[in-house]
Amino acid sequence: MDLFHDKEDRLLEKILAVLERIDRKIPGRLTKSIVVSFTGDLVMADNALVFQVGQTSQASIQPLLADGVTPSGGTLSNVAYNFNDPSASIVLNADGLTATCTALAASSGAIAGTATCTVTDTDGVVSTWSQPFTITTNAAPPPPPQQLTQSVAVQFSTPTP
Repeated sequence: MDLFHDKEDRLLEKILAVLERIDRKIPGRLTKSIVVSFTGDLVMADNALVFQVGQTSQASIQPLLADGVTPSGGTLSNVAYNFNDPSASIVLNADGLTATCTALAASSGAIAGTATCTVTDTDGVVSTWSQPFTITTNAAPPPPPQQLTQSVAVQFSTPTP
């Protein structure tokens, strides 16, 4: 019976050693930062939106691991986007996670806002975050000039004898 338990103990030790090696290779699952991402015609830098009067963009929050790039897999709740300037509006969408940004008037430059949320990580750790962002609204380009000429015709003079 002791021989059986000794083998079982050694097997368990080997299994635990393998699991520890695997655990060291898996990156931590805790959120270390968040970024606000914006959609648009161009690829937007994180935490910054530049668009023109009349355009819209979708804002979303991404929780990240310590490398600042890899998504943490955390679940968002209590999401809010705060922006107070007449150049743009931000309205939380029905999903409670994303927001629609609308360019209303040209801004005097980059206007600061803040996104806040709670992140529940895959390991159950809950944390609260606040991330500043900026929105710059450029004036809409002027409309193209109206073209008066719609067609051309060839005219001939009266023939002479």
